[in-house]
Amino acid sequence: MEVFDPRAAAPADLAAWSAVHAAGRRELSGGSPEAGELAERLRRGYGGPGWRWAGRVHEGGPVLGTAELRRQPHDGGIGFLRLFVDAPARRRGLGTRLRAAAADRARAEGMARLQSTVLAGRAGESFARTSPHLRTLLHLELQVQSFDEETLGRCWRLASAPKRGYRFTHWVGAAPAPLLASFGRVMNHLLDAPGAAFQEEPRRWGPEDVRGWERRMTDDGSRLLVGAAVDRTSDEVVAATVCTVTRGPVADQHDTAVLPAHRRRGLASRVKATQTLRVHENFPHVEAVAVTLNRENTAMLEVNRLLGYRRTAERLLVEDDLRP
Repeated sequence: MEVFDPRAAAPADLAAWSAVHAAGRRELSGGSPEAGELAERLRRGYGGPGWRWAGRVHEGGPVLGTAELRRQPHDGGIGFLRLFVDAPARRRGLGTRLRAAAADRARAEGMARLQSTVLAGRAGESFARTSPHLRTLLHLELQVQSFDEETLGRCWRLASAPKRGYRFTHWVGAAPAPLLASFGRVMNHLLDAPGAAFQEEPRRWGPEDVRGWERRMTDDGSRLLVGAAVDRTSDEVVAATVCTVTRGPVADQHDTAVLPAHRRRGLASRVKATQTLRVHENFPHVEAVAVTLNRENTAMLEVNRLLGYRRTAERLLVEDDLRP
C-alpha cells in the first residue's frame, strides 16, 4: 500500500489505478468516466482535492486496489471514501490496508466520521461490516433508464404534453446568467427529499455557490447537463434536474428539485422526461442513465417508474466512527 500521486506516477501505474477505480465506480453506481479519460484528468491535476492510495498484492506488482478520500462538501468533519479492489485480488487483505491508511489520514486531518457507499448483499457490504463501529445511514436503490424505443417514446409523450404557465429549457455546462440565481434557489430545496440531510447541508446558494458546484461536478472531466422548468410569469427556474455525462455509455442522474409552491403539478416528471431526450440528443454515445434514490423517497420512485427506470441493485450509505 502506498500514497498515490497521479502527477508523479509511472504511466503504467496511473493506467492501472484509473482502470480499477473506473471499473469499481461502474459496478457501484452504473456510470463512471472512462479509464483513459480519468487518467488524463488526474495526470493534469484536475481530479479534485483529496488523498489517494494504490494497493499491490506483491511489491513491484501491478496496482490492483485504489482508495480516494475527500471531505464531504457539507461537513468538513466527515470524510467520504471510495475504495475498490480488482475482483481477482479480493480477500487478500488489500482492502483492509487501504481502508486503514485512509482512516489514519482522515483522523490526522480532523475528520471524525468516514462515509462510503456499498452494494447491499455483495462483497463490499461484508467487507465494510468488518469495522466494529459501522452504522447504516440510508438504504438506496440503484436504478437504470435504458434509451430503448419504448422508453424514449414514453418520455417524448410526457415532455411534449402542454403545461400551461411553464416552459422547459436545458443547458450544458454553466447556467445562463439570467437563470443563475433562480436555479440556485431551486437547488436549495434538495434537502426536502427524505434522507438528504445525511449527505447535504442546509443551503443558501447564491450565484457564486452555484458556480463552485458546477466546477465540482465537472472536476473529473464530466459534462454537466441541466434541465429546468421556467415559470412564464416570473421567467425564473422553478424545477430542475441534473445529469453528468462522460465518454462512457451510462450517464449519471444526480439531483431533481421543485420549489414547494410548484409541486404536485407534474413538473418533476416533465423535466426528467425532457432531460432524457436532451441527453439522447446531445450525447448519442450514451445508452442509459443511472440514478441512486433513497428507498423512502416514494414520490421520486413513482416518477422514475413512469419514466421507465428499473431497479438494478441496492446500495447502502454507511458511516464509520473514527473517534477513539
